[in-house]
Amino acid sequence: MDFSSVLSKALPFVIAVLFFGLIIFIHEFGHFIFAKLFGVKVNEFAIGMGPTLFKKQGKETKYALRLLPFGGFVSMEGEEEESEDSRAFCNQKVYKRMIIIAAGAVFNLILGFIVCIFLVCGEEYVGTNQILQFYEGAVSSQSGLAVGDEILEIDGKRVFSDYDISYFMQRNSSGKYDFTVRRNGEKVVLEDVTFMKRTGGNFYYREDCSVYDISAALKDQGFKDGDIILSVNGEAVKNAEELIAQIDADKDFTYDFTLKRGEEELSLSQVLLNTATVFDFSILGEEKDVLNVLGSALSYSLSMGRMVYLSLFDLLRGQYGLNDLAGPIGTVTVIADIAQSSMVNVDWSGLFMMMAMITINIGLFNLLPIPALDGGHLFFMVFEIIFRKPVPQKYESWIHAAGLIILLVFMAVISFGDIWKLVSGRGFY
Repeated sequence: MDFSSVLSKALPFVIAVLFFGLIIFIHEFGHFIFAKLFGVKVNEFAIGMGPTLFKKQGKETKYALRLLPFGGFVSMEGEEEESEDSRAFCNQKVYKRMIIIAAGAVFNLILGFIVCIFLVCGEEYVGTNQILQFYEGAVSSQSGLAVGDEILEIDGKRVFSDYDISYFMQRNSSGKYDFTVRRNGEKVVLEDVTFMKRTGGNFYYREDCSVYDISAALKDQGFKDGDIILSVNGEAVKNAEELIAQIDADKDFTYDFTLKRGEEELSLSQVLLNTATVFDFSILGEEKDVLNVLGSALSYSLSMGRMVYLSLFDLLRGQYGLNDLAGPIGTVTVIADIAQSSMVNVDWSGLFMMMAMITINIGLFNLLPIPALDGGHLFFMVFEIIFRKPVPQKYESWIHAAGLIILLVFMAVISFGDIWKLVSGRGFY
């Protein structure tokens, strides 16, 4: 076995695990450092879950590295049970307990902001929300947008950064958007600004029109890996260039395909291909200075943070299904793929962008008022402040235990989906 080949394949996953571990470490370190600052007794500080791989006993705290690189914890005296120790977590003033619990999420958000600063510094210019120019054949300029417009809102949502522009256009698949812009110092509302649509993200094809890496949606419509496309909407195609031309020629995005599968020839009718909005203008960039770098990094952080809650809302209203989610296995796989691409292209911006998104995601998700999460603990402390007495420890522990069981079951379901995607070859994109 070629050791260098094995190493090159394993290295992206090692990077992914270290990458994920750093985010977890920062979160748990936030809890740990404020517990220590407030004099709370910390029994164990662990990174990872499951069996212990390495441990070291400090003066009062055991430091441990565990087998499964997903999660971690800071075990404080009196955190889950009553304790007579004056340094126990449960015996601290409520504001101290709230700071300790919130510190993990806050440290994640700070890490995300710092990563965004490096990302902005790595760009040639700092992006703005102002339209610089339209590309040839642009449709949006014909329905109201103009050069020099500063985009303030899209579909009623405030635009913090140029990142928001592409996100909101992807979130709405209709191809029509309501824009609020600042033009010549005045706010202008533009309704039903139209953009062209294009197909994409369904399959890859070789020069001979044989297809591979097919999306689940196309497999459900009859495609299989290795199918050779003979014609599109009755027009014969002999190479990839002709295939692209025929797909782009149909603006309804439904197609009749004739395929060759082995020695068999078959037809698939009314195949629906996914579509994406064509982003037909460019954004003005500014020369970098300290203020606009920090401002842009903050805007990117706000954009990523809001995306967490908007995505959760979209999930609850059924726009996404469980199959669209990725658990720890899927996340590490995606990170490994990005790491592999970064190593090949010697461009680490994609990996750092993923780090910013994940750490901000973890920080904000942990603040949701869900039992077993940091936000669930904070909810009980707010209750304590309002009613001037805490919820009995045993009842709070039962509620958090029930929440933890539900989260673990949910995580198990998502992880099974991750494994199925890997086994079936469907991928995570």
